[in-house]
Amino acid sequence: MRRAVVPWLVAALLATAAATGGVWALNATTFGPAGFVRVYLEAVARGDATGALGLAGVTVDPAARTDFLNDRALVGLTDLREVSEVPGDDGTTVVTFAWRAPSGDGLSSFTVRAAGTRFAIFPRWEFAISPVATLHLTVEHDQRFTINGIDATSGVDAADPVDYAVLVPGDYTIDHTSTYLQAEAVVAIPDRPSSTIAESLDIEPSPAFASRVMKEVDATLTTCATQLVLFPTGCPLGHSIADRVVSTPTWSIVDYPNLDIVASATFGQWSVPPTTGTAHLTVDVKSLFDGTVTTFDDDVEFTVRFGVTIEPDDTTLRIVPHYDD
Repeated sequence: MRRAVVPWLVAALLATAAATGGVWALNATTFGPAGFVRVYLEAVARGDATGALGLAGVTVDPAARTDFLNDRALVGLTDLREVSEVPGDDGTTVVTFAWRAPSGDGLSSFTVRAAGTRFAIFPRWEFAISPVATLHLTVEHDQRFTINGIDATSGVDAADPVDYAVLVPGDYTIDHTSTYLQAEAVVAIPDRPSSTIAESLDIEPSPAFASRVMKEVDATLTTCATQLVLFPTGCPLGHSIADRVVSTPTWSIVDYPNLDIVASATFGQWSVPPTTGTAHLTVDVKSLFDGTVTTFDDDVEFTVRFGVTIEPDDTTLRIVPHYDD
């Protein structure tokens, strides 16, 4: 004869129910739809992604990436409070909970339905609508970003959106900080199961990027000014003189160009649009018409344009001048 084995927890609950005359009470609370939802929310709150994902009816869109369905991405959910439990005509029940996260308070409603019984007494439940949302994230100008401090890459080489599965509710801070780039953090708060929330992270040059490029460009121009010719080699400086040059040309930089850095179509590559600066040229010239000698002593404008690549080590910049196009 086979002996029935009853887990200690179930036995304890049955004893409690018998003592209070309340299997019904357990069905309505601990084993009710709100109790099922609370089990899920408490898993999310304690950062137990595996526990939350393991509950019945928690499904993930196969088209969405799962990078952030992990414990580290779940931060800051507290103060769970049941608000309502509303049965529907289709056999489902909508359970609404209030919650608190670092970015503010919220409400989320979860649709569940019965899925059999446990030990022929207590009902089982499952989510009729999966408590997973889609974060439709666009990361502009670089692949790299962080979400709740987790390093990630979009995996695309252009500002194309990528879909990520995230648990509901959630509080996801999306940011970027690197040697030469920065972004204003955005916060995504998915609070509705099976919803899609769109966010965009705009990554821009940091002051350190502009300072580094400006320093290198200024040094290049200063070196150009040391060449004692009308058209310094590999430089944007130059001035045509129709008469005969009879002294050594000397250059100096009057105004260094004020550079802007803009993104290019290819991630990791940036550009400095055409920008003007001013140099000063001094040289004696002899007129081919009457032989008189005069001094050309005047300012000469020049234009610079550069391509800038951030190398994979994130510290090296490759600055390529484009003077002839």
